[in-house]
Amino acid sequence: MVLDTLRRFHIEEENASGPMAQVIGRMEATAADTGCSIVFLHHANKGAAMMGTGDQQQASRGSSVLVDNIRWQSYLSGMTQAEAEEWGVDGSQRGYFVRYGVSKANYGAPFQECWFRRHEGGVLKPAVLERQKRQSPTKLKSVARGGNDNW
Repeated sequence: MVLDTLRRFHIEEENASGPMAQVIGRMEATAADTGCSIVFLHHANKGAAMMGTGDQQQASRGSSVLVDNIRWQSYLSGMTQAEAEEWGVDGSQRGYFVRYGVSKANYGAPFQECWFRRHEGGVLKPAVLERQKRQSPTKLKSVARGGNDNW
């Protein structure tokens, strides 16, 4: 079962740990009763989104119960300016790229994050990006030419 988004399926205060624990508990009971897995989509908090740290486990909006009481968490994180430079993506195009990864996995093998590009209709397709080689810092002219550093 996929709940898109979690906020649309409850009326509790998201910052209150008791009510959020009950929401997660109800999902666990539903999963046990039906035999299905439940995945819910949830937003990152504004601070994490603004700082480019939406890939962190604690970036979820609301009570930490929403992270602590679950077994698996993944993320979609927009490309930051620094990442655009690292991957050679023009600044005008970086809004089309998102990084997908897993920030919490109590069970299973580690997952390597990957990049996707938004296409028409918002459809995400895998993106093939290559890290750009970093240029070594240039030497000062006086050092490179053996000049006088007494200035």
